[in-house]
Amino acid sequence: MEIQEKEIGTVKLIRKENVATLTLNRPDKLNALDPALINDLVKAVSEVTDDESVRAVIFTGAGRSFSAGGDVVKDIAPLRERSPSDFDSYMNQAVILYRGIMDMEKPAVAAINGFAVGAGLDLALACDIRIAADDAKMGEFFVRMGITPEIGIYLLPRLVGLGWAKLISFTGDIIDAAQAEKIGLVEKVVPSKELISSAEELAKRLANGPVAIGSIKKAIHESLRMTMETSLDYISKLQYQLVHTEDHKEAVTAWLEKRKPVFKGK
Repeated sequence: MEIQEKEIGTVKLIRKENVATLTLNRPDKLNALDPALINDLVKAVSEVTDDESVRAVIFTGAGRSFSAGGDVVKDIAPLRERSPSDFDSYMNQAVILYRGIMDMEKPAVAAINGFAVGAGLDLALACDIRIAADDAKMGEFFVRMGITPEIGIYLLPRLVGLGWAKLISFTGDIIDAAQAEKIGLVEKVVPSKELISSAEELAKRLANGPVAIGSIKKAIHESLRMTMETSLDYISKLQYQLVHTEDHKEAVTAWLEKRKPVFKGK
């Protein structure tokens, strides 16, 4: 099994077969997000999005935490000193990152170790599925700095409901892994030592699935902005495209031949 490793600034990129793992690599700062790390993540996400050999992506953090949110010294404190245009440019990089993860037609799995708070939690929310270590801690710390969550404002209510979204965002309180799973903030909790292997197992399963997985991800996100009637019309057109893929043909053939399908993601 070929493993390719490279560093994109403060992000480690490892390709293992058809799964890419992006590791935030500022462990001495608990992977707090500063402008450099955000830019490096944007570049890394763009690279794995364009790489046709990558069919699923894992996000995690080096050391003791997924991400402790925005770096107060390098990221948060300078905000009020920025001009309106500089502030827009800075925020646009975060928007590009969130949208890059959500828009790529490849499943993204967040493997949450240690703390995922503030912008670190928002990064995890942008992923499709969240697996947390049993000792992980999560929270929307933005309010502690007198500011608002970013993509969390859009995604939290859709994941945990209005009440929990408001409680988490208003208070900035820490949510442990068990509570996070209970309210739907994460999909699965595993022992800390099994976190990466569990994320890899799921990512590999999804990576070996049909190209339809990427289309389903896109359709779910698109449907959030549609009426039911518009969504059904959109799905009808999408379904027509999918029944003409190699993967659909393989699925039908494998079923008739009573064997497991071998998908190519095409």
